[in-house]
Amino acid sequence: MNILIKTLTLINFKGVKKLTVDFNFITNIYGANASGKTTIFDAFTWMLFGKDSTDRKDFNVKPLDEVGITKDRTENEVSAVIEVDGQDIYIRHIQKEKWTKKRGEEVAEFSGNEHLYFWNDVPLQAGEFQSKVNDLMPENVFKLITNPLYFNSQKWQDQRAVLSEISGEITDSFLTGKYPELQELLNSLDGKTLKEFKAKVSGEKKKLKEQLIEIPGRIDEAERGKPEPVNEEEINARIAELQTEYDALDQAIEDKNAANEAENTRIQSVQKEIHALKLEIQNIESAHRSAYNAEVSTANSGANQDKARLSQLESQLRLQENQMNQLQSSHTDQLARIERDKQDINDRIANLRILFTSVNARTLDPNETMCKECGREHELHNVEEIRTKFNEIKVNELKVLNVQGAGLNADLKKRDEDILQANENFETTKSAISSSIETLKGSITDLKIKISNAESNKVVVKSYEDRVMEDDSIATKTAKITELTGQLETTPVDLYDLRLKKGVINADLNSYKLKLNTADQIAKADVRIKELKDQEKTMSQELASLEKQEFAAEKYEKAKSEELENRVNGMFKYAKFKLFSKLINGGEEPTCQTTYNGVPFSDLNTAGKILVGIDIINTLSAHYGVTAPVFLDNRESVSVIPDTAAQTINLIVSPQDEKLRVA
Repeated sequence: MNILIKTLTLINFKGVKKLTVDFNFITNIYGANASGKTTIFDAFTWMLFGKDSTDRKDFNVKPLDEVGITKDRTENEVSAVIEVDGQDIYIRHIQKEKWTKKRGEEVAEFSGNEHLYFWNDVPLQAGEFQSKVNDLMPENVFKLITNPLYFNSQKWQDQRAVLSEISGEITDSFLTGKYPELQELLNSLDGKTLKEFKAKVSGEKKKLKEQLIEIPGRIDEAERGKPEPVNEEEINARIAELQTEYDALDQAIEDKNAANEAENTRIQSVQKEIHALKLEIQNIESAHRSAYNAEVSTANSGANQDKARLSQLESQLRLQENQMNQLQSSHTDQLARIERDKQDINDRIANLRILFTSVNARTLDPNETMCKECGREHELHNVEEIRTKFNEIKVNELKVLNVQGAGLNADLKKRDEDILQANENFETTKSAISSSIETLKGSITDLKIKISNAESNKVVVKSYEDRVMEDDSIATKTAKITELTGQLETTPVDLYDLRLKKGVINADLNSYKLKLNTADQIAKADVRIKELKDQEKTMSQELASLEKQEFAAEKYEKAKSEELENRVNGMFKYAKFKLFSKLINGGEEPTCQTTYNGVPFSDLNTAGKILVGIDIINTLSAHYGVTAPVFLDNRESVSVIPDTAAQTINLIVSPQDEKLRVA
């Protein structure tokens, strides 16, 4: 595909009010600095992609006045006729300001921009327009093949991705064809990428090295942990002696425990007999108490009933007296509350009277009959209407006050009725309680006289204590308990010393028995040391195997990187690319650096950068199968440029051309 610009028209775009440029296959545009040369390139990219030539989307396309302020209410437009494989296409992109007048506001406010797109005079939505542009050529490809500096302005990762794309895939079969020894590596990947495989190998190496570092210390620890050899015959003889002593102590403790158990059995039998005697005494005492209580109850049964009745009547009297006191207090509180309500109502009636007098005395303000605009008195009929309205309002307010006053007087009358009703209820209840109190007092007096007469004729009953003292069986049983209690005294058997000696001998026995384990411990330690040494040897072999795999992976990457660089550099005439950089440890890491004659692109002069840039454009155009106009800024710095099949637009600094000149 071959794309050419035939004409480009700018209207109110940046510093250009109106300009139409007709293009040839090679077009030279002359102008002093800041005269608008770059604006032409910006206009072309903005028309297609909404960005300037440096890929900025938020740059200002609107013209500025003399003090740098954006001119409002302007339309910014760029249109072009481009030729695509011999067919003309007319493209327009317009930016319009939106001014909105809010409801109630007199002045419209700027509310944003809108963009209009046309393709061969057919209006399109933004998405449709971009779709048509991308059908011609994707945005990124357009920038790569129209701006010689664009490729090297990208991040190195993006540059490298483009070069990898155009160089074609470097397959494993291709590499193993040149280096057959790499096939073993590829077979061991087991579905992993090379990066994943290297990470796995690196992790396993690290783990093995950490384990190998620990093994010598563990061997040394096992050596130092081996006990000194011992004389087993002497130790067994000593164990036999200690075991004899231990058994003798154990038998002595067992004998003393048996004696303790026999003594405990005898004491339990005595305690059981004492308990039975005490229970018999308690039963005898209980019988005496029951007999005493029965005789007392028989002798005093009538007096006790009268005393219980007296207590009940006295309790009822206290209750009635308390009710009388509560009735008096409650009645007093009720009358006080009603009086407070009456005082509050009287205060409100007094306030209503003051307000009624004030409203009744109100007169029409003379100013109300005057016109507020001209200051003259209203017409007579209007004055009468105002006065009538005033009087109606006044009469209505007085009526409301009268209604409120009547309501308050009714409330006051209700409070007086409440006082009469409260006094009536109080007197009725008071009379009933007073009658009940007098009746109770009479009954209490009669009962007290009856109880006093009964006390004078009281029957004498033998006391409980005398009955117990006179019972000989209790004294006999108490004497027997005293005798048995003396038999409970005993001397406890102390086993502490025997158990202490037994514990010491047992500790010595365990110590000597542990010494017998020395040979076994030494044998186990030797087995463990051998295991650690075998493990160390196996790990060393595994580490060597992993290092071999790692070396093969590095060789694979190096072969692939060399092939990639050879392919890429073989596609360009002037530009060369460094795609890998050496690391301190001997490895490589991906990069992308453009050079010319060994000089990095960033250090080249303008001519060198344009030379390399056009070389890159030629290669990329051939890869993508499309040519597009190439804009060369600062063309005056370059005497000769490489041949290219693309339309060339030279932007040349010319101090004498204050206005743009196209040639």
